Amino acid sequence: MLGSLYLFVSGLLMDTIGLHRFAFHTQVGYAWVALAVLHLSLNWGRVKVCWGHRFWHGDRERVQHLEPHQETGRRNLLVWAAAIAGSFFLGRLLPYRSTAELPDGMTDVGLYYHQWSKPGAAQALGAILNWGEPPARYKTYPDAEQIKLPNPQGYQGLSLETAIATRRSQRDYTDAPLSLIQLSRLLHLAQGITQSDRELRSVPSAGALYPLEIYTVVHRVEGLPAGIYHYAVQTHQLERLKSGDFRTNLVMAGLGKGFLAKASVCLVISAIFQRTRWKYRVRTYRYVLMEAGHLGQNIYLTATSLELGACAIGAFFG
Repeated sequence: MLGSLYLFVSGLLMDTIGLHRFAFHTQVGYAWVALAVLHLSLNWGRVKVCWGHRFWHGDRERVQHLEPHQETGRRNLLVWAAAIAGSFFLGRLLPYRSTAELPDGMTDVGLYYHQWSKPGAAQALGAILNWGEPPARYKTYPDAEQIKLPNPQGYQGLSLETAIATRRSQRDYTDAPLSLIQLSRLLHLAQGITQSDRELRSVPSAGALYPLEIYTVVHRVEGLPAGIYHYAVQTHQLERLKSGDFRTNLVMAGLGKGFLAKASVCLVISAIFQRTRWKYRVRTYRYVLMEAGHLGQNIYLTATSLELGACAIGAFFG
């Protein structure tokens, strides 16, 4: 009786003021339901006889004391336990969806995701119970040609305040090639390792999981053939994946942005979502997008400090 009253009152509060995200509501609800089902399963024989007598003979007849059949009781207990376990894990695995909180007529997929990925008790419990094996911390191409980059240390550029104040998106570039040391500094300050004992990088990352990868499409770099390279963070090297001129391909992928063909280097940022998903589950996409912004700002400020032009674009196929 007390359990039913608790669930009724807390349910009203949940719908009225949003206590469905209160940390203990879900767990206590599961506990009360489990206890109620356990009680019914152990006394199912008596419950059937009781309701049968009440329905056919009224409340004035006393119900004869009957011992429940042990085998039937065990079977019922197993069935109910399986139902509880199945419902629990299904509810924990499914993302939270509440259209009641969304404005009428709202169809924006981004807003739906924003609502579904808000933290709640079920998501917190799922994060604890569902930690699996994380993927490799570093992506490598062992069969690719490895090109060692120069030591990026030793350059004294603009102050942080000056770089922030003078940063602009530049779309007009000269024909002068980029030097290899400039590319080395650009990649290192974008997301290179800055604390080797803990493998921390120059860019912040949720849980220090670092899901982002940088691919360098080289057009004009001194001493470096044109082609597509992967930046190997752990060793501060470039891994050559393909050789050739890919400027036309970049312009097509960039929805006709002609200045992509004029840049000496184009940095393509990709993400390995599983690096973050194994820990943060439904909030992964939020964190990866924010980290892409952090990385982009590092590139902007470094390019400004190196007196290079840079422009980030989001218009591309993919």
